[in-house]
Amino acid sequence: MEMHLEEKEPSLLRRVVKNRLEELRQEVRHDKNSESRAYLKHKENILNHILAKFPELDEKAHVKGYIVPDK
Repeated sequence: MEMHLEEKEPSLLRRVVKNRLEELRQEVRHDKNSESRAYLKHKENILNHILAKFPELDEKAHVKGYIVPDK
């Protein structure tokens, strides 16, 4: 599958995936059910694989021009 993203979309998508990965890690730590933990770890591996496909990029590129500096 190929995906073509606009200029600011990769940074937001990467940020969303990283946030979900962090949430999953918390879920794995707190889950006592071995089957559920195994599934969560499986999802964690998939997200890590997705992140590996992104080049290092400015994760804040999607907010440039939209954040108003503090006065």
